[in-house]
Amino acid sequence: MSERFDAVIIGAGIAGETCARRLCAAGKRVALIENDRLGGECAYWARVPSTTLFGPANEAWQQSQSLTDMYSPALGGPHALRLPDPLLRTAKVLRPAEAEKWRSDALQHLGITVIRGEAQVLDQRRVSVGERLLETTHLIIAAGSEQRIPDIAGLNDVGYWTIRQAIGFTALPQHALVIGSEAKAIEIAHMFRLYGAEVTLVAKAAHLLPHEDADIGSYLERRLYQQGIRVLCGQTLRQVIRDDGEGFIATLAQSAAPDNKSTVETQVAAQKLVVASGHQPRISLAHKLDGVQVNERGIVVDEQCRAAEGIWAIGDVTGVWPLSHLAHYQAHLAADDILGSGHPAAYDSLPRVYFMEPQVAAVGHTRDQIMRQQRELVTATMELAPAASAFPHTTGTTGKPMEYGMLTLHADRHRQTLLGAWAIAPDAGDWIAPALLALRAAMPVAALYDALEQWPSFSEPYRVALEHLLHELRSR
Repeated sequence: MSERFDAVIIGAGIAGETCARRLCAAGKRVALIENDRLGGECAYWARVPSTTLFGPANEAWQQSQSLTDMYSPALGGPHALRLPDPLLRTAKVLRPAEAEKWRSDALQHLGITVIRGEAQVLDQRRVSVGERLLETTHLIIAAGSEQRIPDIAGLNDVGYWTIRQAIGFTALPQHALVIGSEAKAIEIAHMFRLYGAEVTLVAKAAHLLPHEDADIGSYLERRLYQQGIRVLCGQTLRQVIRDDGEGFIATLAQSAAPDNKSTVETQVAAQKLVVASGHQPRISLAHKLDGVQVNERGIVVDEQCRAAEGIWAIGDVTGVWPLSHLAHYQAHLAADDILGSGHPAAYDSLPRVYFMEPQVAAVGHTRDQIMRQQRELVTATMELAPAASAFPHTTGTTGKPMEYGMLTLHADRHRQTLLGAWAIAPDAGDWIAPALLALRAAMPVAALYDALEQWPSFSEPYRVALEHLLHELRSR
């Protein structure tokens, strides 16, 4: 016998859970299906463990004398943090069993039917989980993403850690080679260095965080170098072979050889290989649904996250951007559409925050995107340091002076509005909001500059940057 629901949601990460709560609050009967952990990637392997294991939430991090003195040039030097057992055992940091029980109890208390198991899509309106048959008029795919494993000669023979295994490590490798150019690769490289390991970070892209302005990647490379991390950008891992000991030898080559000329290969010896080269959307369910289209990024959706008649896709499966708050946003878009109050998505003001050291926050368009749009770009950049701005007060998490960082604003000369912004500094994600709101509201740069805020404020750097930006905008 089949069970009837107003909505069936496949995937109980942030997107699925948020959508289920929204629909249930509106009186809908909802089934939420999950075959892994309730809460998804962010709760167990992404932002939460990152900030706990090596971010401001880490007490040992806060007690460090300074960010520059924290790292010792030598492995296991006097400033390297010890390996406290409670910080390294994922079960103690995150208590996944307790967290899952809490989530399950909370969802079921709201009236949501939580079903554990693998979902099988039979057609547009029917889904099976084991022997249970579910029928619905609204199917929401929130299956998330999975880690992408590159095709590298010898990879399976040598063995490697995925992001999940790296986050839960209990034995520190002497030398870790981390593959990847996105945030998670940088975070993991920084984590191992924080605890005293020698680290090499290999990025296939020309610069770190390749989807952001190149200046961000250059700044991060300099910071990582200061922390004792070797960064090799524009390099591809061609092959790995075991050495005579417990480690391996990695052979690297340029990602793109100029003029098709032969490239010089580089060899790096390390003890542990960590693959952190990004994620890919779980789109297998989409192939079984008539009318649902898939491209190289993920499931194609419209501005209300509709994938086809009666079908919605939200979160990482859409390929818009693998961010928790975007998944949350798309969950509301889909739920509102189902409830009859649909509204189009506004991705132009999407904030991107990377929880590394230093923290990176960006919103709006990058320089390259603006140039491709053939807009007349005006940019203002300022250093965030006591000598460069009226911003000498302490940060919220460490209580130390703001000693470094950078803020960049991009504007349209003709419209006199912001097009994009980014910042690199402690707590940058907390004070990118003024730029986000200005972009969303198309606020004139002059109006943003004239806004009166309390002092001291983390948005104080905007005053100086906006002053420079206004000067450039008015200079013509």
